[in-house]
This record gives sequence, C-alpha cells and structure tokens, in this order.
Amino acid sequence: MTPRADEPHIGLVVEGRGEQQALPLLLRRHRADSGDYRDILSAPVVCHGRDKALMRNGVEGFVATAAARPGCRGVLVVLDAEGDAACQLGPELQRRAQLVTATPVAVCLAEPMYEGWLVASAETLQLEGLTFAQVRNPEAAIRNALGVNYIKPTWQPRLTARIDFNLAIPRSPSLRRTLERLDSLMEALP
Repeated sequence: MTPRADEPHIGLVVEGRGEQQALPLLLRRHRADSGDYRDILSAPVVCHGRDKALMRNGVEGFVATAAARPGCRGVLVVLDAEGDAACQLGPELQRRAQLVTATPVAVCLAEPMYEGWLVASAETLQLEGLTFAQVRNPEAAIRNALGVNYIKPTWQPRLTARIDFNLAIPRSPSLRRTLERLDSLMEALP
C-alpha cells in the first residue's frame, strides 16, 4: 500500500528493482514493530543502478522526483556502499541531494550492500548453510546457499520478510542507521 498522492508521506529513492519491493517491506516492518501502522511510504523512485545515482545530476534528479510529489515531507535514499567508504560517499550524496529540495533528505548506504542486511539475520532466512559473517560479498553467500538463481526482485523481498531485527540491527550498523534516519524523517509527518 502507498498513501494517496496528496497525503503526507516519506519519499523513497532506491538503487534497483529488488529494493523497490524489499525496502518498503523492511521499513514498514520496522515501523510496525514500533506500533506505527500508518501508510507513509511512497512508491519508490528507482535509480536502475548505483552508477546512475552517482553520476553527475544523478541522485539530484531522483531526489527531485521524489520530493516533488504532493505530500512529500522527507526523502530517504538507500544505495549500496559497494566498497566505497560510506562515511565519505554518504555525506557527499547527502549534500548533492539537499541542493535540489528544501524537503529533508537522508542518504543511507547499505554496507557493503543490501544483502549484508539480509545476512545479518542469516539464522532466520531459512537458507541451509548460510551463517552470519561480515563478508565482502554477501550476495555471493546468499547465491551459494540458495541453490537456485538469485533474482533480486523475487528474492530480496522474500528474504527481507524473514529478517529478525533483534539479530540484524546489532550486527549491521548501516541497517541501524537507516532505520534511525527513517524514524527521524517521520517526525515531519502529522
């Protein structure tokens, strides 16, 4: 579900089609765990690849699109860090994004990538042989444990639904920061 176009909401900008379905699920589950069941997340604006967000006028255009929707009270951008230093790239993208709108923007980088958040709850994903480890390529670990093709638009939401936040949040500082930034953006909502 998404709010009507004119209702107050948080705009989302995501990297790809897998996160298009998975991130709203993750964020709604987090808010539901806090007792907040409001429908406050817009349909995500998809970058169709991290490189498109990083290019000149990339993140700016995606954020401008999300922020221009009537009712938008804040924009949450979630991309993969993919080996870049999140403490450098995140603030740079934040600065660039904030240039195009007066709406509050939070840029979050999944370290090393979205699949790292999934592996942080490895015990609950129901994938035989997958164990928690902070590896450089958690996507490869999931692919190996899955035993079938890892198609992100299918598997990211499915595995996201199995995350145990009590396991994942302490193991993944970038997941914790993302959820905290969502909570902070929600303060602008009625």
